[in-house]
Amino acid sequence: MKIIAVVNNKGGVGKTTTSRILAEYFSIIKHKKVLALDMDPQANFSNRYLKMEIDPYQQEGRIPPLHPSYDPHAKDDEDWDGRSSIAGIFFGEMVFPYTTYIDTLEISPSHSSKLLLAEAVTREEVVQKVYDQLSKFLNLADVRSSYDMVIIDTPPSKGPVTISVVRAATHLLIPSIMEPQPIEGIYGMIHLWKSETLRRPNHDPLHLIGVLPNSFDRRGIIHKDHYDSLKHEMPDYVLQSKIARRLIYAEADADGAVPPSIFMYPDKNLAKQEVLLACQEIEERMSSYVD
Repeated sequence: MKIIAVVNNKGGVGKTTTSRILAEYFSIIKHKKVLALDMDPQANFSNRYLKMEIDPYQQEGRIPPLHPSYDPHAKDDEDWDGRSSIAGIFFGEMVFPYTTYIDTLEISPSHSSKLLLAEAVTREEVVQKVYDQLSKFLNLADVRSSYDMVIIDTPPSKGPVTISVVRAATHLLIPSIMEPQPIEGIYGMIHLWKSETLRRPNHDPLHLIGVLPNSFDRRGIIHKDHYDSLKHEMPDYVLQSKIARRLIYAEADADGAVPPSIFMYPDKNLAKQEVLLACQEIEERMSSYVD
């Protein structure tokens, strides 16, 4: 089972858009059984597939809707409030993914207040437990037998939740805008990748897919200059593909968007062609690694 973590400790660099593109590419185009995980308290990835509700304990936060399998009258559900999120792994709760409009894609959504609690822990013994919880969940026999791919959206930090994702992942992808502040986040994530690589045994490598230029402005020179400089500095890490700054990506995220996925647009659509090329390059880079 391949586990792709989409990471950058800077916000607004397109992690959620990239996560959505990958989840839909592998489920719609490649017909893989995909589990999407939303580890970001902002819950934007979850909102893409579920009607998230207001979190009563967190301003502007979101909680999952009632799970379709929940029966308030069932004896087995007496101790369950009917909501399930990936944040439950940090609190000893069972995790039940939700189905989506794509038959081969399921999601375990965010829960804002619970993820923020996990992110805020400082006691060393508790932090170490947080680090290990996602790996334990993804190594469950039921999970490994149910999915081919796991795509994880992460918060804009290098805190305990992000580190738990990195420890669980088999592959890292770093989306970034080609501007100074987001590029700083690239260096932070590469340092985290190298640290995790040194920590792991040889039989359990963490592969860096690379840096995906996102919201790329093809009309100006600023993004091109930063891309060329980064490509020169780390030629093995920067992808050739670029996701351009296009309104269509925001439109695809809107409620009731038709079609609901960029991969359902006509083949001649430039945005679809662009993301297909990017996903194919990502897939090729993944296949080039031999564990």
